Amino acid sequence: MCKSNERDQDEWSGNTEEFPQNNMMKKTRICSILFLIPFFAFSYGVKESSDSVLIVHRIDSLNNLVSIYLQKENFQKVLEYNFMIADDYSRLGDNENIINSYIRIIGVFIRVKAYDLAEKYMQVMEEITRKTTNPVSKAWIFSNQAQISLGKGKIDVAIRNFYLAIFYFQKGNLPWNEGRAYRLLGDALLEKNLYEKAFYSYKTSTLFFQQSHDDFEVAVNYTRIAHIYQILNENHQNLEYNLRALHIRERSGTKKMINNSYLNVGEAYWLIGQKDSARFYMDLALKLAKQNKNTYLIAIIYDELSGFAKAEKKFKDALEYYNVSIDYHKQLNAEQNDAQISLMAANHSIRAAEAVNALMRQENQIQDLQFKHRRLKTILYECVFLFLMGLIVFINTMNRTNRKRKNRLLVLNTQLKAEIQERIEADGRSRRSEALYRFLAENTIDVISLLDSNMKRLFISPSCEKFYGYTPAEILRMNSPLDLVEPSHRVTVNYHLLELFRTKKTVQYRYKALRKDGSSFWAESHVNPIFDPETGSISEMITTVRNISQQIIHEEELAENERQKDFLLREIHNRVKNNFAILISLMNMQQDQTGNMELNRSIADLQLRVRTMSLVHEQLYHAQDISAIPFDEYLLNLIFIISSSYKNDRVKVETDIRPCRISIELALPMGLIVNELITNAYKYAFPGNNTGTIWVKLLEEPDGKYSITIRDDGIGLPENFSMKKPQSMGTQIVQILVEQVDAQLEFTVNGGTSFRILFSIQQEK
Repeated sequence: MCKSNERDQDEWSGNTEEFPQNNMMKKTRICSILFLIPFFAFSYGVKESSDSVLIVHRIDSLNNLVSIYLQKENFQKVLEYNFMIADDYSRLGDNENIINSYIRIIGVFIRVKAYDLAEKYMQVMEEITRKTTNPVSKAWIFSNQAQISLGKGKIDVAIRNFYLAIFYFQKGNLPWNEGRAYRLLGDALLEKNLYEKAFYSYKTSTLFFQQSHDDFEVAVNYTRIAHIYQILNENHQNLEYNLRALHIRERSGTKKMINNSYLNVGEAYWLIGQKDSARFYMDLALKLAKQNKNTYLIAIIYDELSGFAKAEKKFKDALEYYNVSIDYHKQLNAEQNDAQISLMAANHSIRAAEAVNALMRQENQIQDLQFKHRRLKTILYECVFLFLMGLIVFINTMNRTNRKRKNRLLVLNTQLKAEIQERIEADGRSRRSEALYRFLAENTIDVISLLDSNMKRLFISPSCEKFYGYTPAEILRMNSPLDLVEPSHRVTVNYHLLELFRTKKTVQYRYKALRKDGSSFWAESHVNPIFDPETGSISEMITTVRNISQQIIHEEELAENERQKDFLLREIHNRVKNNFAILISLMNMQQDQTGNMELNRSIADLQLRVRTMSLVHEQLYHAQDISAIPFDEYLLNLIFIISSSYKNDRVKVETDIRPCRISIELALPMGLIVNELITNAYKYAFPGNNTGTIWVKLLEEPDGKYSITIRDDGIGLPENFSMKKPQSMGTQIVQILVEQVDAQLEFTVNGGTSFRILFSIQQEK
C-alpha cells in the first residue's frame, strides 16, 4: 500500500471510527499509476537509446562522405551531407555539434562566394548559439561575419568582427584559430593601407602558428610580411622574409607553394640589384610552373622576365618574353572563364541543394511528429491496459485493506501524539539553549557582534560598554563598524573585511580601537562568515573582539629582550674576534723577536689556527642570523687567508663551493680541519720548485649530508702514513676534530693526495 501524505493524516486524526472511502480509493489509484510509470519510462528509454545509437552511426558515415567530397571539391554533396548531419544532431539535442555543423555549412558558402546564403545561415547559427555559453561558438560567429564582410568589401565591419573573434578564441584557448583570425585581420588592414597594424597582426599570427608547429601557415605569414616590406620599399627585409618562407616550404610545402616562393625570392633579388640570383630563382620558378602546368604563374614569370630584360635594355629578349606572356595570358583568360562558369554552376547547384534540403528538413519534421504521435498512442494504450490490471488488483486487495485500517489509524494517532510530545520537549530545549547562549553573550569578557552582509550591526553583547564606553543601543545606531576603529588603522581593517568577502573564510586581525572618551586600546578581532544555504553567499557575520593591550605590551617586552640578547651576543663575538686579533699580533711580535726558524713555523701554523677560529666569529658578527653562518663564504675567506700566508705562486687553488649554512659549534672544528689539510698540502705536497694545484670542493650529497674534498696533485703521502697512528700535531688535530663532529674521513693516494670529509649539518644534542 502507498503511504499517506501529511494532509490526509490531518484529516484522519479527527475521526478514528470512519475511514474516508473516497480518499482511499483515490490514493490507491494514484499508487497503481505510480507503480506502472517506471515500466513505461524504461520501455520509452530503451527505444530512445536505440534510436540515438543509430543516429550516431549515421553521423559518422556522413562525416566520412563529407571528407571524400570535400577533397573532390563537390560542394553540392558536401553541403547536402552537412545539412543531414545538422538535422541528426538536432534530433539528439546536441547544440554544440549543431553549431559546428552550421560552421562547416557557412564555410562552404563563403568558399563559393555565396555570401547571401552565408548570412542567412549565420542568423540560424546565432539563434542556436544563444542556448550555449561556449566562447568558441561566439568566436566562430564573429569570424564568419568578418569573412563575409571582407568578401563584400565592408572592410571596417570586417576589422571590428575579426577583433571580436580573436577575443573569444582567446577565451576558448584555441591558439591556432586565434592565429588564423590575426592573419585574416592583417589581410583586412592591408586593404585599408594600415601597414603597421597589418604587420603587427601577421607577426602575432606567426607566433601562434609557431607554438602550434604549423610550418605551412608560418610560411604564408612570412610571404605577407615580405609583401608589406616590398610596398614600403624596404627590399632587404622583403628578401629576408621571402627566403624564410622558401626554406620552410622546401622542407614541408607543396610544389605550388614552393613555386610561388621561387617567384617571390627572384623578384626580391632583382629589387636589391642582385640580377644573377634573381634570374636563377626565376628560372627555377619557370621550370617548376611548367612541370605543374600552372598557367597563371607562367604568365606572371614571363611578365617579370620581360620587365627584367627591358630594365637591362635587352629589348629583343623583352619583346620575346612579352609575346610568350601574351599567349599564356590568353590561355589564362580562357581558364578563368571556365572557372567562373564552374563557380556559377557550383553556386546554382548549392542554392538548389539548399532548397532541396530545406524541403527535406520540413519532411523530416513532419515524419518525426507522426512518429511521436504513434508512439504516444501506443504508450496511452499500454497505460490504459495496465491501469485496468491495476484496478483489478486494487479491488482484490480492498477487503484486506479495510480490515486493517482501524489498527493503522490507532498506530498513526499514537505516533502523532509521540511527535507532538517530542516537539514540545524540543521547544523547551531550544528555549533553554537560547537562554544559555544569551547568558554567555551578555557575560563574556569579549564583545560579540552580529552583522549583516552590508556591515550593519544587528546585535552586540552588553560587554561593549566596558570596552568602548558606549551602550549597545548607541553602537547599533552607528553607521559603520569602522567608527570604533582608530583612523590610522581603518585601511587595514577594511582590507581584512574585503579579504573575508573574497575568500569566504574566517579572518583574524589586530588594530587600535577607539573608546567613547577618545582613548584607544589594542584589540584583536575574529570575523566568522555565515552563508546563505541557497545561494552560498555571505548573509551574516559574527565578530568577537578581545582587548589585547596587555598582550601587546608583553610581546613588545619580549621583542626588546630578544634585541638586547642579539646585541649582547654580537658584542661577545666581536670581542672574541678582537681578542683573537690581539693574540695574532702577539704571535707576530714573538716571530719578530726570535731567530729560531722551527719556532717561527710553529707560530705561523698556530696563527692560521687562531685566524680560522677568529674568522668564524667575524662571520657571526656580520651575519643577520647569529645561530648559523654561511659556511661557503667562510671557506672561501679561509682559503684566501691560507694562500695569502704562504705566498706560493707555484701552487694554484681551485674551488667548487656550494651554498651551505651551519652552526658555530660545527663551523669551528670543520674550519680547523680544512685549515690543517690545506696547510699540509702547501707545506709537504710540492717540495723544492715543484708546481701544482690544490682543489677544494664543498658539495651536497644525495642523502642530505655535505662533503668537503681537499685534493692535490703533489708527491703524495709517506708509505707508512696512517690516520689511526698520527705522526704530527696537525694529523692529531684532524683526527680529534673528525671524531668530535661525528664525521667520516677518507683519503686516497693516486697521482697526489685526496681527503674527503663527510659530515651532517644537523648535529645531535
